Amino acid sequence: MAKGVRDVIRRAARGSSWSHFMDYASPALFEVMPMRALLAQGKEFVSNGSDGHRYAKVREGIASSLRARGLDVELGPQENKARGLVPAELSEDARRQTGDRILEIYFTQIFAGDETILDLRGDSFSTSEGASLQWRPKAFYVQWQSDFLQGLRDLYAGFYLDEEARFEAGLHRLGLQNSGDALVSHLGSGDQRSVRFETSAFHTSFHDTFLACRDRGVALHRNFLALGIYLVCLYDVLESLELEFDVRGAFERSCVSC
Repeated sequence: MAKGVRDVIRRAARGSSWSHFMDYASPALFEVMPMRALLAQGKEFVSNGSDGHRYAKVREGIASSLRARGLDVELGPQENKARGLVPAELSEDARRQTGDRILEIYFTQIFAGDETILDLRGDSFSTSEGASLQWRPKAFYVQWQSDFLQGLRDLYAGFYLDEEARFEAGLHRLGLQNSGDALVSHLGSGDQRSVRFETSAFHTSFHDTFLACRDRGVALHRNFLALGIYLVCLYDVLESLELEFDVRGAFERSCVSC
């Protein structure tokens, strides 16, 4: 059943700018999300990716949010011949700065507006020693539904600001009550000041989260497909930098009024 649902979405995405992103989605997700919700999210991806004018407006809005937060990131249109991120050519300091900026992009997008560009793959970034981070993502974005976005914001703010009631409210909004233990591992262990990202570990934590939902008969919100892809892109690029990152610090810098 899960494979059948994913195949349907793959066929719908064929030839689009985002079809290969389906490889980033956890297989377990397709076991616990209703087909109607999955297809609705897939349809939105198709619509978003096919409207270049609308994407340009979304991209400029997000670029404005990044500038407002003082991030040294230049967001622009995709460049097909862009080289992408080459960690082996960067010093440790440059790799750390790059990872910090990408984490700040991740959190800023979630808290600054209701639209998020999901393409955080290493291929969408480029930089060199002492240079700004260039971000040239594909036209792959989501407009979060308000109930899901509020839950996601409460989840992150409650966790990183140590506000337990807000964290629990976020879990409840997302339908993840009683799944907190499985979910917390993706947010970072300890005080989240020194987190090493491993994509395989993320898949395990999200798989456990989805299985906990399945066992409780919870039907996940369609935006979990977008969130899962967004997170795996994040994990993939940060893992390639082979360093530990201060995730709590990135959150604090990105969300000064959360």
